[in-house]
Amino acid sequence: MNVDKNALSTIETALDLIERNLTKKLSSEDVFRWLGVSKSSFTPLFKAITGYPLNQYIRYRRLSEVAFQCQNRDESAYQIALNYQYQSHEAFYRAFKRYFGITIKQYRLTKVNSQIFPPVQYTIVKQGGNVVVNKEMNLPIIGETILNHPGFCLVDVDIDHFMSINEKYGYSAGDAVLASTLLRIKKVCDSYEGIQGPWRYGNDEFLFVAKDHTKEIIEEILKAFEHPMHIQQQEIDVSISIGTAIIGDDSINRVQSSMLQAKRQGRKQADLSNIE
Repeated sequence: MNVDKNALSTIETALDLIERNLTKKLSSEDVFRWLGVSKSSFTPLFKAITGYPLNQYIRYRRLSEVAFQCQNRDESAYQIALNYQYQSHEAFYRAFKRYFGITIKQYRLTKVNSQIFPPVQYTIVKQGGNVVVNKEMNLPIIGETILNHPGFCLVDVDIDHFMSINEKYGYSAGDAVLASTLLRIKKVCDSYEGIQGPWRYGNDEFLFVAKDHTKEIIEEILKAFEHPMHIQQQEIDVSISIGTAIIGDDSINRVQSSMLQAKRQGRKQADLSNIE
């Protein structure tokens, strides 16, 4: 995605404002006022870069932060949600199920240590006279894990034709598919020791680090997607492509290249050439 550097700076400021005010009353109008920008100019820019309307992004970040804190605290979900501007437990529980496709109770039982909707982050690359922005998530913890686990296997799970899912079933169903994908991967990983992750990395991309039994883990993950997801009273078929790389130099680029190779070979499969 190409974007003006000044526009990117404004978006970064907005994202920082949102993160610092998740527990406070915050609306899109507040963001417009603080930044000194007009709704008509800022709204399409924010959606183009993040993929979400501003109010929806704020809502998802709040729901995700409440869910993430639920995994590490003994308080009820609603007690935590009160701090994030949810004034009734019914509103919170309905919103969570509607946007993420599972109940907060089901989510807590998974003990997943990764946010369903983490803050959007970027890497910026200059290509010619353009500033190219690549959207990423969970980059600090992924980068640290890669640094501390040389020689382990980095695995990249990517949803096939995700935009087609959004177009056919709607974006809210697509978001629920993302949450369910994370949880299906986590369920398989829980059966093995030495797994770091999984983490949502790109919009429809998930990474984890494995020490042993990588081929068996990948085989089980592929099998986990052989049956449809039940999302918003619909059955949605979801397939995945998987890439692998032994952690070393340029690990993320190498594992993404492997994942793309799996897609070129027909999708619904893994490229294991880097670990065989």
